Amino acid sequence: MGSLKQRILTAAIAIPALFIIVVFLPFHDYFAFCLVISLITLLGSVEMHSLLSKDDEKLPFTSYSGALLPLAQYVQFRFFPEIELTFYTLMFLMGLTMFLEIFIGVKDSFKGTWERNSKTVLNIIYPGLFASFIIRIAFVANAAWYILFFFVLVFGSDTFAYFFGIAFGKNNKGVIKVSPNKSVAGFIGGILVPAVFGLLSAFFFPEIFSYSLFDGVLLGAITAALAAAGDLIESSFKRCAEVKDSGNIIPGRGGVLDSIDSLVMAAPVYVAILTVILGI
Repeated sequence: MGSLKQRILTAAIAIPALFIIVVFLPFHDYFAFCLVISLITLLGSVEMHSLLSKDDEKLPFTSYSGALLPLAQYVQFRFFPEIELTFYTLMFLMGLTMFLEIFIGVKDSFKGTWERNSKTVLNIIYPGLFASFIIRIAFVANAAWYILFFFVLVFGSDTFAYFFGIAFGKNNKGVIKVSPNKSVAGFIGGILVPAVFGLLSAFFFPEIFSYSLFDGVLLGAITAALAAAGDLIESSFKRCAEVKDSGNIIPGRGGVLDSIDSLVMAAPVYVAILTVILGI
């Protein structure tokens, strides 16, 4: 089966599953959705751990810590909104990293301390901390709409970048060296269409998306731009590790990290813009 057909089949399964989880299982502040995000983040964190360990450097505990920050975010917003539980979880993991180096560093007389600490902290932050912002969307008013719209913007950016690249990108590839097959036309299309989506959301559903037309365009365009950046950032990680994909668990897309790189990078800015324009 070709890559495009595999991608279409994967989308045909994943999109309805996402819709069902968000729309029909909203119980306990979208616990099912938040749990799925945490599990997916865990798998992405394991793959990131593998990329960081390609030089045979063993990193402490981080292969399974990726789900802790999204879970902490859910528990914080659900039960302890007055306590910065996610921040404290992050500080604990980073502090534990530095403490463990006291014992781990003995094996090489602490010559690899800087590199081990840096890689481990990166593995804690990415994708875990970034993904925790997806959990926040579940706690805004009309959360189901905003969750689904976030995925529409990110997946729309990826999809239309692909088709704009095929249609108009033949002679404008190679500008961004980390991903030479990406084209300028694809990048423009991947931002332009989500910007239109943002405009249409404010125009047709003002009672749900209660922001101005301009804010809608801004929300769509910036979210899409960060989604595109997320794809390029992960490409740089894979190039450093000298691998094509972060894994092979998802047909047509590679690893979990290959599929969520755009989502996790776009989530913080999506939440930030909603916070500013909606005052949430």
